[in-house]
Amino acid sequence: MKYICNYSILRFLPYPETGEFVNIGVVVLASNGEFHYQLDRTRQRVTRFFKTLDHKIYLRARDEVRAELTRLESFFTERKGEIGRSISAFKHLIHPRETMMRFSDPGSIGTNDIKKTLAELYEHYVNHSFATKEYQERVLERELGSLLAVANLKQRYKEQKLGTKLYEVRFPFVMVADEKVHQAIKPLYFGQGDSSKIYDHGDAWVSKMKRLKAIKRLAKDTLFIVEPPSDGLKLMAAFNEVVSDLEGFAGVRVISNRASNAEIVDEIKAGLPSIT
Repeated sequence: MKYICNYSILRFLPYPETGEFVNIGVVVLASNGEFHYQLDRTRQRVTRFFKTLDHKIYLRARDEVRAELTRLESFFTERKGEIGRSISAFKHLIHPRETMMRFSDPGSIGTNDIKKTLAELYEHYVNHSFATKEYQERVLERELGSLLAVANLKQRYKEQKLGTKLYEVRFPFVMVADEKVHQAIKPLYFGQGDSSKIYDHGDAWVSKMKRLKAIKRLAKDTLFIVEPPSDGLKLMAAFNEVVSDLEGFAGVRVISNRASNAEIVDEIKAGLPSIT
């Protein structure tokens, strides 16, 4: 490898008290003194995750960081041979700060092509982080939480694990009354463009339901609110089979998140004890 690159991931963290953030960029300093960066150019992915955030706050913060990184790019170019000074400047850049834009702990990687490595790091830490089912389901959970709040139902729920000390399953929305678990709600994302991944994710939850049933820890009503895949015979065949398997358990229902908000709220209420 010709070069060693130090890199750090830029994160947007508007609400420090929650600890939730999204990766929006990457900075790289190579052993030859080259400095490069790449930032997310869109805002939709960030503002979809932080639903209540004024998008102007994010855009302003991102533009300020871009201006600073552009200035630093010139600084590093002018002092390309001063490696010690460049390393100090890089450390100062990524030093922890109590701001909405924060850098991760640095990492190192060997490479023969610095710009290609930057693109690969960006793809992995930024694009890939938005594409994972874990990220997508966090977004779906936030959207459902907002819907429950508007419907004046959110106060009935809390995040909880169902099961025993030996086996637990997390549900983001669980309603308990009179020491009985009346309802558990979990959004699931099946927008993967690969039928095998749809089966894998679905089978994991079928297995969880099977285990909870065996230990008698299923909620009286379990509601999965799912995001279906895009059209495609293989994708829809896998999705429909997974839905059928989940609905095979007594007390388990599956609805699409493409239903209207009113329809989703009605389905939620249908599984609750009397609403007063």
